[in-house]
Amino acid sequence: MEALIYGYLRDDLADGHCAELEDAMSTLAREEGLCFAATFHESTSGDGAAFVELTQELKRADAHHVVVPSLDHLAGQTIPRDILLAKLAREAAAQVWTIES
Repeated sequence: MEALIYGYLRDDLADGHCAELEDAMSTLAREEGLCFAATFHESTSGDGAAFVELTQELKRADAHHVVVPSLDHLAGQTIPRDILLAKLAREAAAQVWTIES
């Protein structure tokens, strides 16, 4: 069985290209031999509700992979981004992938 990977996307950064970004995240998953399960959309800048739901789902599903369009979708500044990456690693042993080259 393929390992699950979940997408995380901030709609305010997607600039109306959510479908294209989800397709790119799904393609990366397939290329890496992972099963793309779902995308969590953060619709309100700074709200964080979708991130909390993502973390809970990773634990529930015993999944350890997250894909984002870029690390800016976690946070635009380095320190908050590092905190969120550490939270994913600590709480769900999650590896974060990006579609940015």
